[in-house]
Amino acid sequence: MTGIRNSNKLAMTAMALACLAGVAAPPLAADELLLEGSERLSGCVRAINADGSVLLETPLSPDPVPLKPNSIRKVVFSDHSTKPDAATCGVTLVNGDVLPGDVEAADEQNLTLNSSIAGHFVIPRAQIHSLQLGVHQEKSIYAGPDGLNGWSREPATSEHWSFSDGSFHVRGSGRISRQLDLPQQFVFRFKLSWVSEPNIKVYFAAAPGTGETPLDRYYLTFNSAGIEIKREASSGKRYTTITTLARPPKLYPGKHVTIEIRVDRVGRNLQLYLNDEPEGPFKDPLDKAPDANGVIIESMIDEASSLQFSNIEVLDWNLKGERRRSEDRGDVTKDVLIGSKSERFSGKLVEVKKGPEGLLYVFKSAFQDEAIEVPEAEISTVFFVVGKKDAPADAAKDPFILQLRGGGSLHVSACAFAGEQVEATHQSLGKLTLQRDGITAFERISAKSKEAPQP
Repeated sequence: MTGIRNSNKLAMTAMALACLAGVAAPPLAADELLLEGSERLSGCVRAINADGSVLLETPLSPDPVPLKPNSIRKVVFSDHSTKPDAATCGVTLVNGDVLPGDVEAADEQNLTLNSSIAGHFVIPRAQIHSLQLGVHQEKSIYAGPDGLNGWSREPATSEHWSFSDGSFHVRGSGRISRQLDLPQQFVFRFKLSWVSEPNIKVYFAAAPGTGETPLDRYYLTFNSAGIEIKREASSGKRYTTITTLARPPKLYPGKHVTIEIRVDRVGRNLQLYLNDEPEGPFKDPLDKAPDANGVIIESMIDEASSLQFSNIEVLDWNLKGERRRSEDRGDVTKDVLIGSKSERFSGKLVEVKKGPEGLLYVFKSAFQDEAIEVPEAEISTVFFVVGKKDAPADAAKDPFILQLRGGGSLHVSACAFAGEQVEATHQSLGKLTLQRDGITAFERISAKSKEAPQP
């Protein structure tokens, strides 16, 4: 692929596309490109070469636009949100990379992982830091929209709402709401698209109400000033700002953004993701989180404008992974098995084999003569011996990161996207062929910010 000859031409191309994107309707599913600096582009990424250069297809240009390697900081792909991952575990390598998948077997030398992203991985045990079970399972509470049924609309603005092509459309102001069976920890996400400028208020963990009576709930606003998350209380001070972020709509020239809110009502913590980029976490300032189970979407635009809400999902958020990251493994000279009820055994993982009702982890404890067979469902984490390992790969030397569906990530030294497949080179795993729809983002690590991740 022929690159753009100089940075001035690149800047002019980026500015032209960004300006045009401000007046043109965005594609229904557009990849989001973050350039060095604050510029952003939207389009369909047709290829990413091994050097990181990108070929971008956009309706604003008759031919695909080539972008130089050093111009692209990150690409967030649009086609992964509708493809849930059913991985039951995560393998953390000694360099900090994480592979989601399902364990098939293990012996004293290797662990075999079946991944929907890349088929079978045979991973040397010397390159494994830990194995976490049950981390990536998420129960879907709601996925849609698939129509207006089940949603309540205010009578006065009911006709402002419509449904088509898997999306809610609203012209002017109005509210739409739904009561759900929300757990104590949940994820609420949706994609918002606009024509002129958005002005929305989204309530979550919310009791139904119009705002006249104080209620316990959270809400997020997104308008020309940026994003704000507030806590409303039924007693005492009614409104308290949790966070304010300078993320105005002009930062999204494609005129769409995916907003994801993760709520832990037990720990009173909130996390926010904008196009898969994390913000937070943030703490609820009150002593008790809201216990209501509704979501409310409110449009506050004028009647000449419109908004679109799509890819609305509510998931049961599994917090085991976050807790395990701070878990003390204990003896580093032995394998350590931690049970689902915090039981702890040190010794050696002999093998993983198929049993009559699922996988069995055969573990030889230092305090028992016979090995025990522990069902997979009863295991939380397995830490692998740190002792005399092969020299771990230095992830800080790799120029690219691939973010994987299911919460994984890989540092790679070379990467090329073409069609539905991605060819990559990993320092420990060698040559890899990955499925493009299993990759949520591609990121280039700048020379100034390279730092090996910690497992």
